[in-house]
Formats: sequence, C-alpha cells, structure tokens
Amino acid sequence: TEMAQYSALRCVSGIWQNNEKPLISNVLRFIVTCLPTAALWVLFHCSRHSWASIARSQNIPLSVISEGMGHDSESTTRIYLASIDSAAVDRANGLILGKL
Repeated sequence: TEMAQYSALRCVSGIWQNNEKPLISNVLRFIVTCLPTAALWVLFHCSRHSWASIARSQNIPLSVISEGMGHDSESTTRIYLASIDSAAVDRANGLILGKL
C-alpha cells in the first residue's frame, strides 16, 4: 500500500508541477481553474447590482445602501446608482412590449 500511495502522490505532483507528461493539457487546466473564478466574480457583481437596484426601488435611504455596499462615502454610492439607473430603459421596454 505504501507504493500505491507514493504513486498517487507522484501522479498528482506531476500534474501540478508539469515536469512530466501532463495528464491534462494546459488549456484544460486554465479552463478548470480560471473560468470558475471568473464566474464567481460575475455572480458576485450581479448580486451587488441587484441588491442596490432593489434597495433603491424600495426607497431605502442612500446612507443605508452606501453602508450595505461597503462604500466609503455616499457620493460613491450616488455614482454607482447612476450607472445602474434602469428606470428609463424599463419604461421603454414596457412601451415596446405593450405594442406587440
């Protein structure tokens, strides 16, 4: 059993150190490590956007939204909320969908 454990350890270290013939290609290794990280970042960003948009639509005070977002100042929150103002787009979509 000692030999089997050594062989498995050598196999795993060979994958990570890439000093032997790799069991997975570098492209596959990139996909397996980087894409989930990017997906988590996008999920986090979308969650923040959604939270701020919903809070604003529910007339939550700017100071509370700013604190919830972790911003240093309310002016940062104002800039952030201005960038996600979707009320005009929502009205336009409603008008367009009403004509269909």
